[in-house]
Amino acid sequence: MEITTNKNPTILIVGAGIGGLSFYHSVRKNLGNTFNVKIFERETSPQDRWQGYNIYIHRRGITSLFYCTPAEVQARLPEAIPNSIPKEHHAIAIIDHVGRHLLYVPQQKFKSIYEIEPLKHDFAGMVAFRNRLRDVLLEGVDVQWDKKCVGYEECDNGVWALFEDGTREFGDLLIGADGINSPIRKQKVPSLEIIDLGVTSIDVDIEIPKNLADRLMFVYANSLMQKSLGRNGDSFFSMMRFIPIDQSDEPSYRVTLGYGYPTNLDIKDNIVIDDKNPEAIIKHAITRIKQLRPPCELTDLMIELFSLVPFSHPGEKYPFRTYNPPRRRQLRDIDPLSVPPWKNDRIVLLGDAAHAMNPLLGLGVSNAIEDADLLTKELLNYENDNLIACIRRYNEQMRVRSSKDVTKSRNTVLRQRDPVGNFGLIVRYSIFRAINVLINFIVFVKTHDIVWGRHVTGSSILLN
Repeated sequence: MEITTNKNPTILIVGAGIGGLSFYHSVRKNLGNTFNVKIFERETSPQDRWQGYNIYIHRRGITSLFYCTPAEVQARLPEAIPNSIPKEHHAIAIIDHVGRHLLYVPQQKFKSIYEIEPLKHDFAGMVAFRNRLRDVLLEGVDVQWDKKCVGYEECDNGVWALFEDGTREFGDLLIGADGINSPIRKQKVPSLEIIDLGVTSIDVDIEIPKNLADRLMFVYANSLMQKSLGRNGDSFFSMMRFIPIDQSDEPSYRVTLGYGYPTNLDIKDNIVIDDKNPEAIIKHAITRIKQLRPPCELTDLMIELFSLVPFSHPGEKYPFRTYNPPRRRQLRDIDPLSVPPWKNDRIVLLGDAAHAMNPLLGLGVSNAIEDADLLTKELLNYENDNLIACIRRYNEQMRVRSSKDVTKSRNTVLRQRDPVGNFGLIVRYSIFRAINVLINFIVFVKTHDIVWGRHVTGSSILLN
């Protein structure tokens, strides 16, 4: 299947999220002399749907982001990924149900995103404001809004993207970057199913005052990615930047909260909640916390944070608005290796459409950006190669790499979903202590360029 050579082939991207926008920029930057590109989005405008939540982008994702984006976008990245302040540690801290520390995964310290991009090890990353990152990536992009793709039709020399409004668009390559519920994936690989992990999560962004931000940072040793494991299969997650979202005398901070618990508890208790009623959802979250957590300072802090949700509202603070309607959602994922390799053709899946991950390890956004990087590099071979050969190499590498992260994220949820008794707690503490020692040693070696006890240059690190 060869594309005609009398014109530049056209790439159609469906989905203007982080992954789709990264690929759009990458085509313009790295493939502009070879491909034309168009992008479509089902939303009616950039502000149509909540684009928030704080996210983590690891080193590989940041390196790919720099590869994909032009200089003018790179210059604006600190708007979405602000420079670190001394108190912030872009690290992961895990504590138990009463606040005792279980695990601390350190990251190399740095001042800005620009210091991470050239690193060769993976123990670095930054917490970002997702809605601001999307706004930055929208710079210079001619998105065709209010275009909900419902499917496609293939023909001998291309593919038609079909939209809900009855229109269609012709291209040589169709990129499905349209999320976990992708109609393009459902048509292309109907056997690639979404897996429910049996955990319900109640998520929200809130605005908190400085005294609560200080308490959170103290409990988690200044780590920005924070997690508490309960005894009853429940977990509490928070992610923040210790950078005020306003400059008033009483600064406030934006925090993403998530409280997860086994879904079978709601089934067992015959819980019926109007998921369009924020007050009912938050009341339910607090009820579950009181039911599953022991009385202690940590439990009180969790309840106090969720109690702030009704008072955290958009106001006029866009794009740093903090409130989105809280919702119960099932943790789900898609493992691309759960089905045989799909056909290598003009329809390509990218990001959550191919490999949705639960948010527990914060790997989803980075994988979507890595997809954009990888697909671009394979298409660089187009002039000297068959298009389908480029797509085949992309699919092979994308499926293997992303499946590893889907599996890691899934196993993390499944291990923590079951209740633990007193003996289970002893086992948990022992495992985490061992992991803590091992991972801190590995991080020290990797980030200090040490090989067998001596310092070396980055190019000769044998342990990488």
